[in-house]
Amino acid sequence: MSKSIEAMWKQGFVNEGELSAPKVNDLYNQKSQNIVDKLQAMFALNIKAIIIGCAVMFVVMTMIGAPLLGGYICLLVSPLIYIAKRELNKSYDLSKGQSSLDYLQNFDLWLKSSIAAYGAYYRVAYPLLYLGMVTQAIVSQAGHKVLALCLTQLPTDYVLFDVPYYLWLVILLVFVVVVRYSEAIYRFDLNVVYGRQFKKLEELIADMRELKGI
Repeated sequence: MSKSIEAMWKQGFVNEGELSAPKVNDLYNQKSQNIVDKLQAMFALNIKAIIIGCAVMFVVMTMIGAPLLGGYICLLVSPLIYIAKRELNKSYDLSKGQSSLDYLQNFDLWLKSSIAAYGAYYRVAYPLLYLGMVTQAIVSQAGHKVLALCLTQLPTDYVLFDVPYYLWLVILLVFVVVVRYSEAIYRFDLNVVYGRQFKKLEELIADMRELKGI
């Protein structure tokens, strides 16, 4: 091709910046729809994986003698499934009767709003998950053995619920860290799974805005 897509695109603008180059327009329309379809498919697959993973986890936790913890975790995950389905449905409701750029920008706004909703959930869910795991560890037989060993090696009179004070300090310190960095942990996980697609979306929007002179 003697002309780049960018050159064809720029030459196709007439009437205050509207496109008149059908091939270039169709190309960007297709790229826009492809990235949105791929992200929506990934989100839908993630919901199914969460549901299946939750069921498997409950069975495993029951088999190792911790059914209450398994049920507790499933209860914590239930709001996540609801949020995920609600947010995905919002993305399907975005109007496609506008330009590709407008559609992508609206999709990007929805994406940021969705990430914020998930972040609010994880700020609560991670600390609650940590507390559930600590409770299970304390009441389990293995936990009792560890606590007894700690009291033997580092005896103290300051004990609460058979847990020495220095372990409570460690538990509290870790809890503070979890509370402080819950959303950061979520965003790190999010970037690992979806980071590449998010970058493609941002680059596509930036290219289209630049070519349109915005």
